[in-house]
Amino acid sequence: MRINSRLLVTSALSLLVLAGCSTRVKNMVDTAETAFFGHKGLELTVEEVSDYPYAAAYVRTDKFPQVVAVLDRAVGSQRVYRTGGEEAITTQYGRILTAAGIPGMPLFTSAWSTDPLVCYAKHAARTTATECDNTWQRQVEVGNYGENDISKWQVSSRFSVGTERDYQHPDGTQLRVIEIREQGQANRQEFSNTFYAVDGRIVYAKQWVSPGIGYAVWREMKPFDGDLQ
Repeated sequence: MRINSRLLVTSALSLLVLAGCSTRVKNMVDTAETAFFGHKGLELTVEEVSDYPYAAAYVRTDKFPQVVAVLDRAVGSQRVYRTGGEEAITTQYGRILTAAGIPGMPLFTSAWSTDPLVCYAKHAARTTATECDNTWQRQVEVGNYGENDISKWQVSSRFSVGTERDYQHPDGTQLRVIEIREQGQANRQEFSNTFYAVDGRIVYAKQWVSPGIGYAVWREMKPFDGDLQ
C-alpha cells in the first residue's frame, strides 16, 4: 500500500505541535505542502532538520526550485521520495532513476542494477576502486507514456574517484566526503556529474537528467536509518 506522503508528514508534525514542540515545527508542516511547482524553493535551518521526523532529501533542478521530498519507501537499494504535490522520484545512491509528475524527468532507466556508482560509493575511501567497473551504458526514456510521446536516449559514461573534501550536511554535521566523478554523453549531449560519498552512502548528487530539465541536485537532508547501518 502506498502512503500518502502529504497526509503522513502533516499528521505527524501536527502531533509534534500539540505535544508542545517549538514553533519552528509549524514551519515544517508547510514544507509538507511544497511541490516542484508554484513556490520559490526552500531551505530548512539546522534546527528544523534536526526536528524533522522522517528521512527526507532536498531536490532541485535547473528548471524547478528546491523542495523537500519525504522518503516513502525503501526497496533494496532504491529509495522512493514524494513531495507534498504527490510528485515521486526513485533514486539509487542519489541517482534519479525514474520520476512521476515532473515533466522532463526520466520515466525509465535501463541497466540500473549495474550502475558502477553503487560500487564506487561503497569503496571510494580506498585509493583506487579497482574492483569497480568504470564505464556504464544505459537507455533513458523521457516523455509521457499516456500520450505516447517518448524520447529514448542512449547514455554512456565513465567514472573516476576525485579528491577528498569537507562538506556540511544539511543537519549541520561536518563530513569528510570523497568526490566521485562521472563524465559522459547522452546521444550527443555531453555531461559531467558529481557525487559525494561518505561511509558507503551518497549524500550529494549533481546529475544531468534530460534536455528539458538539465541538471538535478539531490541532497540527503535527513538520512534513512537503513543507510547508516
